[in-house]
This record gives sequence, C-alpha cells and structure tokens, in this order.
Amino acid sequence: MRTIGSSCRRGISSILGTIIFVSIIFTAFIPMLLVMKQADTLHEMRTFELERFDDEKESEDIHVYVFEKTTSPDILTLRVENWGDFSVNIERIWINETCYLLDNFNVQPANWLEEELTGFTAEPDTRYLIKVATNRGNVFFTESGSLYFDEFGNLDAGMFTIDFIISYPAAGWFDIEIKNDIGTILTDPPFSIHKSGLDSAYDFFDVPDAGTYHVKITKRGAEVIYNDDVTIYWPNGPPSAKVRA
Repeated sequence: MRTIGSSCRRGISSILGTIIFVSIIFTAFIPMLLVMKQADTLHEMRTFELERFDDEKESEDIHVYVFEKTTSPDILTLRVENWGDFSVNIERIWINETCYLLDNFNVQPANWLEEELTGFTAEPDTRYLIKVATNRGNVFFTESGSLYFDEFGNLDAGMFTIDFIISYPAAGWFDIEIKNDIGTILTDPPFSIHKSGLDSAYDFFDVPDAGTYHVKITKRGAEVIYNDDVTIYWPNGPPSAKVRA
C-alpha cells in the first residue's frame, strides 16, 4: 500500500495556494479595473460636457430691446433676438435693481421672442439700466444701454439705426445705399462694409427717425444682393431695423 509523502502533499498545497491566490487577485483586480475604467469614462464625459457648455456660452449672441408696445404706462415689452448658433434661454431681467423671473423664454437661432413686463411704473426724468441673464451665465444689456423717460414720462428712443449682417459667401466690399420715404439718399458720403473670410460682417448706420427706408446692398464689382424696404416701428417696436444679406 502506497502513501502520499509529505513532499508531495506540500507540492499539492502550493499549487492549491497559488490557484486560490490567483483567484483572489482576479476577483479583486478585475472589478477594480472596471471601476477605474468607468471613472475615466465619466471624467471624459464630464470634461466634454463642460467644454461644450463653455463653447456654447462663448457663442451666445443676442440683441436685447425694451420698448413700449402698448399705450399702457405700466407695461414694457422685452424683445430678444438670437443671432447665434444655439438656442438661448433667458431666465432673468433686471430693470435697475428690480429683478423679473421669466418662464420658458427660449429663443431659437435666427429667431426672436417678446415678453410683456407688467407692473412697471416709470418715474419722470429717470434713466433705467436694463439687462438680462441666460441660463449659461451670460449677461446682456439692452442695445441702447439704458432707457430714459423724459420730464413728461415719455420714453426717449435715443438713436435710431439700421443694423447690417453681411453673410454673403464671398469676401470683399459691400456698398450700401439708404433712401428715406421721399427718395433722399442718406448715405452721402458712401457707406460700405468690408467682409473678410467666411465670418459675417456687422455694422450699423444712424438714421434720423423711425419709419420706412429703402436699402440697396451691392457687392462691389458684382451683383446686387439686397434691395428692399425696412421699417423702424418705434415706439411700438425696437428703435432699429435689421438687414441680413
């Protein structure tokens, strides 16, 4: 009858110990690797989300107007035009130190939205600083910088302008002719805008009053790219008109 010697038993014990040790390593190490991989993935996703948020924040481009659209003295109208590439959600508007919260005021790209601000009482001979805040943390002031009510309590428009956005694909000079409602040319000396590269070009031209103007834009040495009327509807609208070509 043969028996297993002590040296053989020690060999079997060593093998079993190694197997158990390797099993423990795999049982602990592999889940740890999976957890670390998941943590790296979550970190990369969070980094990507933050970078995208920063890019969208920097790309926000809105124009803010406040005016009296109705005859009621305690109602102002807020108008926000989105000139950027992303939708913009306006959360708050300040009139001096008074804050108004806005619900569902989301402006899509290349669109505008209006909201009536009720309960506002203007003091005569008083200037009001107005600004809005977006959900991305940007703050924008009104295009006129502030609202001024004269000694009679009437809203002063300040400066009337025609604002230009030239997005024509070719670079170069664009000559602009503006006529009033009786055909008088206002762009004398000539008014031109230069566009370089693929980016749009922006500029504005002061006009003497609200009303309708005829605008003609010609790509220098080439074709007419815009030839139409625009209207400034103040005081029932912003003190400016937009021309996109």
